[in-house]
Amino acid sequence: MNFDSKGSIVAPNTAVSGSPSQQAGGGAALVPYRDPSAKFSRNILIPSDFSQAPFQTEPSIAIDPNDPEHIIVGMIDYNFPNMTTYSTIDGGATWEGPARAKYPKTDLGSAGDPIVAFNQEGTAYLASISLDIEEFTIGPLVGSAMISSISIARSEDGGLSWIEPTVSSRAKFSSKVLPSSDGRVRGEIQVGFLDKPWMAVGPSPTDPSKDVIYVVYTNFMETASVLWMDELPFIASSKLETVIELVSSADGGVTWTAPIEVSPRAVFNILFNPIDTDQPDSINAPPAQAEAGQATSNRQIVQGPDVDVAGDGTVYVSWVDSTNDDSFEGLGEIYVTRSDNGGRSFQQPRRASGFLEPGFRSRDHPFRSWASAFPKLAIGDNDDVYVLWVAMPSDDPNDDGDVYFVNSNDKGNSWSRRKIINDDQGSAFQFFPEITIDPNGHLHAMWGDFRDDPKNVSYHIYYATSDDRGKTWGINSRVTDFPSNPNRAFPGGRFLGDYFAIASTKDDVYMAWADSRLGEFGGLNQKIGFARKKLMPAPSIFISPPSGAGGKDVVIQGFNFQPERNVFLEVAGVIISTTRTNPDGRFSAQIFMPISGEGAHTVRAIEESGNIASSSFFMDFGFDNLQKTTEKIDKLTASLQFLNGDGTGSESLAEEIKHLRESISQIQSGEEAVGDNSPSTLLKLLLAASAIPIIAGGVLLTMLIRRNRTAST
Repeated sequence: MNFDSKGSIVAPNTAVSGSPSQQAGGGAALVPYRDPSAKFSRNILIPSDFSQAPFQTEPSIAIDPNDPEHIIVGMIDYNFPNMTTYSTIDGGATWEGPARAKYPKTDLGSAGDPIVAFNQEGTAYLASISLDIEEFTIGPLVGSAMISSISIARSEDGGLSWIEPTVSSRAKFSSKVLPSSDGRVRGEIQVGFLDKPWMAVGPSPTDPSKDVIYVVYTNFMETASVLWMDELPFIASSKLETVIELVSSADGGVTWTAPIEVSPRAVFNILFNPIDTDQPDSINAPPAQAEAGQATSNRQIVQGPDVDVAGDGTVYVSWVDSTNDDSFEGLGEIYVTRSDNGGRSFQQPRRASGFLEPGFRSRDHPFRSWASAFPKLAIGDNDDVYVLWVAMPSDDPNDDGDVYFVNSNDKGNSWSRRKIINDDQGSAFQFFPEITIDPNGHLHAMWGDFRDDPKNVSYHIYYATSDDRGKTWGINSRVTDFPSNPNRAFPGGRFLGDYFAIASTKDDVYMAWADSRLGEFGGLNQKIGFARKKLMPAPSIFISPPSGAGGKDVVIQGFNFQPERNVFLEVAGVIISTTRTNPDGRFSAQIFMPISGEGAHTVRAIEESGNIASSSFFMDFGFDNLQKTTEKIDKLTASLQFLNGDGTGSESLAEEIKHLRESISQIQSGEEAVGDNSPSTLLKLLLAASAIPIIAGGVLLTMLIRRNRTAST
């Protein structure tokens, strides 16, 4: 994956084609066999592919407040130039999509961070970044700069389609020529870029029956100047300022407020720029942050905002502050602030915790993971505020990240001591944590975790819960039934996105993450995996007819498999055919049932994502029946020889002939059932077998007549 100078997503330059089974060549039977989780459903892979770029990432989840099984998942999908969503009305067992939200006509393309939310009436909203180019001229210099907007699309049909988006906020751009005493052109360019939006919809503090949409993001404001090197002018960036901003809409996203700065501005000096000690704050920062951010630091940024709304309409916003020792190193701080008047103004930010910042990426893994340090919010009743993030533990220099938790019971005014909630005993890396609170007040957390791989290559999704407002956390549980290897997910293993997703109802918990299992035995492939606590309908197959002679056609029907995936059909451990599921996860295939032994034979359908269903076919006639008949014929032959020698054994011979005729009758019935598809050799054997007892009967009859004549004379 490639990124532009602002960190926006550019399509990867590696294309792969075909399904994993096709690319596996001779290993087409290789599939990622699943190891089911003890507490969670089998995993579902949500998206389908429509191009040779099978990559999806950055999921977000929203649950319809009027229907707990109606869920929308937003994602980046490299099959398309815009943001994509899938929806379900059965709690994630089956999915509809993709539905695609257009970017604004005023922009040139989409860039990522698709965040979904519902209002009280069930209207869905999708926030994302869109991009545009601003051109400028200063004297002889001509250039361009990339800027971004945060667009909001709306769906009135539960996520099946999206209405033309509106722009909630747009980055600013300006250029100006400055006075010059030496006759050379001087100038300054200021370029904004809005990044990492997050969205929440909640009740108005003045009228709880009405909803307000809140969107937060980081505004990167870069200043560049025209400089000269001898007689050559050039443009150089000198300073970067970052600030967390918020916009809101009380009319369903039609109109938006002007941006309000929620955090202090942080200054990051780049080139030829002295420390600016006179920079005013947009709000009154805490003394430590004001001193670090404005008086002594020139290597500081704020980033990674989250927003949530309490039941009474109170708005909370969190973010990470890199402090004055640069990003991705040294100390970081988590800040939380709140608004009691619908986002018109905010309280003084409070420091929730300090921590050791994780690096841009872990020292063992190729994907960028610094966003793991972005704090995730959950708001409960009784003025409770909860925050989850990843930091480096101070007592283990080999550990690049653990999951930390703090909480406040007084609307964020004071905070608990931080605690680690992952319970592994080693130095495995944890990343991309998410937290939610259900209507019962129980907390649910998830994250990516490398603890199960001795080679430290693949990760699982892990989960923990607390039912006492975060005082204690339960034993961690594995969610995924197959691990993900980033190197098999994306070119170079460089991009899993910047977050996973979790949401809950009073009865269930839903999770989504970047999943690479389809890349395990084929080309690079990254899907969005999904799981819940409630069991999913199991894959199953139906065989018609369920019994009969071998060597004939039967029909196999499959249900509840992954949609549009290859399926291998296996009889008695041997793959005999392949088929493919339809968009509903079903298939119907006609196969030739090989001739084998009499009895039950296991039939399995093995789908390429690891789903397996089995049944059995009872073979009424097979090769073992022919073997038994041959043995009886041998015994009959011996009896005939004995009878011809001394004239005894006629009664036993008659009984053998009776049983032999019954066997021949069964064989003939089986031959009729086989029909035209039976092998010709089988027909010859059956005819030969039926001829022997006829000859034997003739010999026996002749000998009996002779004896009767002899006795009469």
